[in-house]
Amino acid sequence: MKKIRITCFLFVIFVVFLSSCKKNKEAMDFSTELVNTNTLIREIIEEINNNYADEIAKEKLEIGAINGILATLDEYSTYISQDEFDTFTQLTRGTFLGIGVEIKQIREGIEISSIIDESPAAIAGLKISDVITNIDGRDVSDMNFKDIVSKLSSDSALKMKVSVTRNKTEKFDVTLKKSVIQLQSVKLYFRGDIAVIKITCFNDGTLVGVSQAIKTLHRKQSKGVILDLRNNPGGILTQAINVCDMFLANKKIVEFKSRNENESKIVFSDGKDLLDGLPMVVLIDSCTASGGELVAAALGENKRAILIGEKTYGKGSLQSVIPIPGKGAIKLTTAYLISPNGNAINQNGVPPDIEIIDGNQRPTDKQESDPIVLRAVDLIHGISALSELENKR
Repeated sequence: MKKIRITCFLFVIFVVFLSSCKKNKEAMDFSTELVNTNTLIREIIEEINNNYADEIAKEKLEIGAINGILATLDEYSTYISQDEFDTFTQLTRGTFLGIGVEIKQIREGIEISSIIDESPAAIAGLKISDVITNIDGRDVSDMNFKDIVSKLSSDSALKMKVSVTRNKTEKFDVTLKKSVIQLQSVKLYFRGDIAVIKITCFNDGTLVGVSQAIKTLHRKQSKGVILDLRNNPGGILTQAINVCDMFLANKKIVEFKSRNENESKIVFSDGKDLLDGLPMVVLIDSCTASGGELVAAALGENKRAILIGEKTYGKGSLQSVIPIPGKGAIKLTTAYLISPNGNAINQNGVPPDIEIIDGNQRPTDKQESDPIVLRAVDLIHGISALSELENKR
């Protein structure tokens, strides 16, 4: 018996050894391939430097090579220069002068990746994925990214004319007037006895803003809540999860699915419903993305809220920003979002329970004349009346 145990023990060690050898060999093979790849890239850059018709900066070629690698992964993985990284950081906190967009540089120009609600860009009708090709008569391909950021934000000129391409075919010009962008992600107003909580994006202040809104609506004895996530491009996903936790008691919020075990996890709410069961409607549209979709799916599929509006954008993935000290960062897709019912949000979006095509033609006075808000108010009043009737029986 002792001999059998020793034999088994030695067999296990042998298997572990083989496994370790295999991993080491794979690591060595990958390192060899990486060296060959680096050599190929350097050779190509050298040939371009020696033979291309125009002189071109080495840095531009390097960044192009990096973005080419990341572009083979998906449309959201990208390199962020130091200037872009500084701008990206601003979008999660603080106040700045600008038109209210997050941008990324692509071959055709500058693509809008998110828009702050009620900013000059949003009011002018610009949309996510629009491409800015010209600023004040100057082709953006002739400008470095730092100059472009300056033109869109801190440059002294408060007005600008931009040329925009939409869906690769539609072209138009827009005149924009910069304004001071206050990154207040949560706004609260009332439509009669119904509270409307508008979340424009998920940033460092979202959790506090929603907490304060809940305290106020309880104090005013609201009969229901409308959570407006229209035109919400997402932001910090942990903030979106925290918002779900406020409204869900012991429910599945989201699953992060990845080949990396450290990124794969299922998140459950661990608190209680701070609204104490008040009727709830969530407003969504085609520009609701990422964290906004996470919240809509969690509240809708857990039957905590009724979703009204349009099918969401379909950006159900987690991008981790990995800083490269002194050289910016890379934004890398590290996991995909799976809804409580097991639906992949990425490229599919979140469908509404009641479809209303908005067309992004919402009036600026949401409190009085937004038709979808009024529809949500009527729905909550109907739910409340039905609940009161059932309680009397």
